[in-house]
Amino acid sequence: MTPSAGVAATRVDALLRDTFTGIETLRSLAIDVHRGALGAGRAPTTGDLSAIRPTVLAHLSAQARLAGTGVIAAPGVLADQPRWLEWWRRPPGGGSAPLPLTVDLDTGNIGSYDYPLAPWFDVPYRTGRRVVVGPYVDYAGTDEYILTFAAPISSDAGFFGVAAADIRAGDVERAMLPTLDSEGPATALVNATGRVLASNTPTMIVGSMTHSGSGTRQELPPGAEWADCVGLPWFLVRGQC
Repeated sequence: MTPSAGVAATRVDALLRDTFTGIETLRSLAIDVHRGALGAGRAPTTGDLSAIRPTVLAHLSAQARLAGTGVIAAPGVLADQPRWLEWWRRPPGGGSAPLPLTVDLDTGNIGSYDYPLAPWFDVPYRTGRRVVVGPYVDYAGTDEYILTFAAPISSDAGFFGVAAADIRAGDVERAMLPTLDSEGPATALVNATGRVLASNTPTMIVGSMTHSGSGTRQELPPGAEWADCVGLPWFLVRGQC
């Protein structure tokens, strides 16, 4: 591994750790909500889940990189709503107070936000593992180009849903550009499927797919802490066009 590739791996590790630390806090709070309601002999409600809101807002305030974060309830686990997102987001450009994400959750409507089918929900539900998804356009939610980091909310009380956070793809690229520049011209950070996460060349724009052929590809091996995380490893690709 080149020195700058080592720096890139360290930056990626820091990004994962900072993001999943906040997600873990929300996950633990949601488990407490779930256990508390079941211990009282009832299903939890949206009102119970709103108890995590101050922590969600504190995370958005403390971590400028986050575009949004919160908890997404599994269908049927809440008593008063069949589906629910306790999710708050920071509007693009900053300077505005966080807003709740407002989406159509009525499954009878064609344009409803069918989040159980999204990889960031489906993978933690099916596998019990964390996941990093993206970059992708969240057409049904925020209409932004983002990466989503998510973890299952599971305990002896059962599966409650997913705790997650979004980071805009542009913010990931800005965080990685100094390292990419030190690696040399025409360098990109790509995800496990070859999609560009960050790049210092217009020949590999964010979201495009790299192709086999010219250039070199170097794995940024995730540490043992991320062994359960689907969507890793990420790679450095150099000299490809």
